[in-house]
Amino acid sequence: MKNLEQIRAQAALKATEEKSGNNPQFTRADVAGFPGMIISNGLLAAFAYATEDGKDARKGIKFACDKTAEHLGTSSDISILNGKKTAKDFISVLTSEKATSLDLQRATSETLAFFAYLKRFAKKD
Repeated sequence: MKNLEQIRAQAALKATEEKSGNNPQFTRADVAGFPGMIISNGLLAAFAYATEDGKDARKGIKFACDKTAEHLGTSSDISILNGKKTAKDFISVLTSEKATSLDLQRATSETLAFFAYLKRFAKKD
């Protein structure tokens, strides 16, 4: 049985190995400042920024947010997130009537922990 640190590390490593052609889907520069944005602005605002339509320059952070949503949707014990695979689904469920402030708090904590691994495993620019 794996512990939560092992599960996070495995999912983050898998995300960093995904490629678009010969290029990584995201780089360290894409994810480096994002935890600070979450802390300053909140999880929902940061994910909304990352997933804003028409912003090609943010495709790396959007990909990382999608992978975070997928990780939480399959590996966390936050039941409201079960089965979620995209950042937009993640935002939608955390803003729904069913979501509690505890769900948002736990999702924020787990997202910050997961981004620590994404940042460490991501390739330099």
